[in-house]
Amino acid sequence: MAQKITIPAFEDLFDIQEMQNIQDAFANAAGAASVITDVTGRAITTSSNVCRLCQKIIKTTDAGRDDCIRSHAAMSKYHPDGPVVQSCLGPGLWNASVFITIAGRHLATWIIGQVRDENADIGKMRTYGEKIGADPDAFADALDQVTAMPVKQFKNISQALFLIADQLSDQAYQKLQYQKIASNLKKSEKRLHQKTRELQTTMDHLVEAMENNKAMEARLRQSQKMEAIGTLAGGIAHDFNNILFPILGFSEMIMQDLPAQSPARGQMQSVIDGAVRARELVQQILTFSSETEQDCRPLKLQLIVKEVLKLARASLPTTIKITKTIPQEVGMVLADPTQMHQVILNLISNALHAMEENGGELSLSLSEKDFSEDDLPAFDMTPGPYVCLEVTDTGQGMDPEVLKRIFEPYFTTKVRGKGTGLGLAVVHGIVKNLDGKILARSTRGKGTTFCMYLPRYNKPHVLTDVETKKTIVPHNGHEKILLVDDEKSILDMLEKMLSRSGYCVCAYDMPKQALTCFTQAPYDFDLVITDMTMPEMPGDKLVAALKNVRPDIPVILCTGCAENTAISKTIAAKPDKILMKPAGSEDLLAGIRYLLDNSQEDECNKSKI
Repeated sequence: MAQKITIPAFEDLFDIQEMQNIQDAFANAAGAASVITDVTGRAITTSSNVCRLCQKIIKTTDAGRDDCIRSHAAMSKYHPDGPVVQSCLGPGLWNASVFITIAGRHLATWIIGQVRDENADIGKMRTYGEKIGADPDAFADALDQVTAMPVKQFKNISQALFLIADQLSDQAYQKLQYQKIASNLKKSEKRLHQKTRELQTTMDHLVEAMENNKAMEARLRQSQKMEAIGTLAGGIAHDFNNILFPILGFSEMIMQDLPAQSPARGQMQSVIDGAVRARELVQQILTFSSETEQDCRPLKLQLIVKEVLKLARASLPTTIKITKTIPQEVGMVLADPTQMHQVILNLISNALHAMEENGGELSLSLSEKDFSEDDLPAFDMTPGPYVCLEVTDTGQGMDPEVLKRIFEPYFTTKVRGKGTGLGLAVVHGIVKNLDGKILARSTRGKGTTFCMYLPRYNKPHVLTDVETKKTIVPHNGHEKILLVDDEKSILDMLEKMLSRSGYCVCAYDMPKQALTCFTQAPYDFDLVITDMTMPEMPGDKLVAALKNVRPDIPVILCTGCAENTAISKTIAAKPDKILMKPAGSEDLLAGIRYLLDNSQEDECNKSKI
C-alpha cells in the first residue's frame, strides 16, 4: 500500500527569489516571456520579458482577452511526458508550458512564449488585430517588437525547459523527503535526549554500583545464605508444628481431666502456654521461609501487618511508640504474600530508621477507599475500590529534592553500610506490578507518610481459623467424622479429643485407605479432617477426590505450612476450612461445630424447597 504524501506549497520547497532569478535569466537567454504559476493559475513569480502585444493591446479587448484565457487553460493542463507547445488561438504567437511535479503530482506550471514564427504571415496577424478591435497602428508597432525565431528553435528551447523542470521536480521531492527526515530526526533527537538523560542517570547508578562491587557480592552471599536458612527453617517449622500439635492437644485434655484444685493445673497451664508461645514463634519463622513463587492470591493485609509488627518489636527502641488502626473488616487484595511482607517490612523499617536517633511515633492505618475519576490520588490510577495502607513516622522527614528521588534504584540517604538504596525501588516495582500506587509526602523536620493503594479483591475466600475462632463457641456433637493424618501421635490425639466431645471417629493414617472407605459409603460421614502433607497422597489431592465423590461433604484441612501458602495450594481443592497447626482444642471443635451446623442448615433449606 503506497504511503500517502501531503504536498506542500511551492513556496515551502523553493526560494521564490532564487526561482525568479532563474526564470529571468532563462527568459533573457531564450528571448521569450516567462512566468511560473500554481495549479490554479495564480502567478507565483513576476512575469519576465512581458510581451507588450499581449499585455497592452490584445488583453485590453474583450475578444482578445477571451482568446488568451482559453489558450492559458490549454497550456495549464498537466502533461508529464514533455512540454506542451502550441500556437495561440489569436495572433499566431507560440507558447509552451512544462510542469514541476512531486511524486507524480502537479505542483506548478512554467510557461514561456509570446514569440513569433519568423515565417508567419504578418498580414494575417494584423487582420486578427482588426478583428478583435485593436488599434491597427499600435498593433503593428507592438507586433514588430515580438521576438521572432523558427518554430523548431522554440521547440528546442521548450525541451530544454522541460529538462530543467524535471530537475526541479527531483529537487522538490528530495526537499520534501529531507523535511520529513528532518521532522523525524527532530522527534528522534528529542527522544534521544530523554533517553540520554535516563541513560546518564543509569550510568551514574552503575558507576556507584561498580564502586561498591565487593560489598554487593558480600550482600549476595549473605542473601544466598539466608535463602538456604529460610528453606531449612521452613522444613523445621513444619515438622515442629507436627510435634507441637499433639503436645498442645494432649495437654489441654489433661487439663480438662485435672480437678479444679489440683496443684498440677498450674504446671499443666505452663506447658500449654509454652506450646502456644512456640506456635507463635513458628508462625514467624514460616513467614520468612514461605515459598518464593510469584503467584498472586487473595489475602488480608491485616495478617501480614500484624506479623511484621511482631518481628519489628523485637528490635524496637523504647523511645518509639507504635499506634495502629487495622480494622478486621477491611477487604482483601490480590497479591503475593511474600512480596507484601517485603513491602510492609521495608516501609516499617524505613520509618523506624528515621526515628532511631530521637524517637517518635510510628502510625499504621488500613482502610478501604473508593475512588471516582475526579478524586484519584494520582492521575495514572484507575477508578475503583482500593485498600489503603498508610505508614507514618514523626522522624526527620525529607526535603522536596530528596522526596522526588526516593523510588530511584540505588538512591539512599543512609550512611554507607546502612542501606543499598534498592528497598523503595523494589517496593515501587512490586506495587506497580499489582496495578497499585505508592505515594509519599514529607516535611523536613516533621516526618513522612507513605500511602500504598492496592486494588480491592471482592471475591469470596476460604475461611481460616483466624476468622472463625473468635465468633464460634465450641460444642460437643454426635456426628461421624473421617480423620486422616500420617502422624500417629497427631492421629491418636485428635481421635481422643473428638471422641471425648461425643463424635464418632473413623481414623486412618493412610489417605488412600481413607478414600476407599469414604467412596464405599460417602453418606455415612458428616465431616472429614485431613492433614495437608502426607507421603502417599497430599491433603489437597485427597480433598479434591473426596469432593468429587460427594461435593457437599464439609472438609477441614490441617496444615503446618504458612497460612497464605496453604490457601494458595488449596484453591483447586476447595476445602471448607483451613486449620493451622498446632491448633488448640477450642479452635478445632469450634471449626467443626461451625461447619456441621451450617451444613445442617443448608440441608433444611433444601428440604423446604
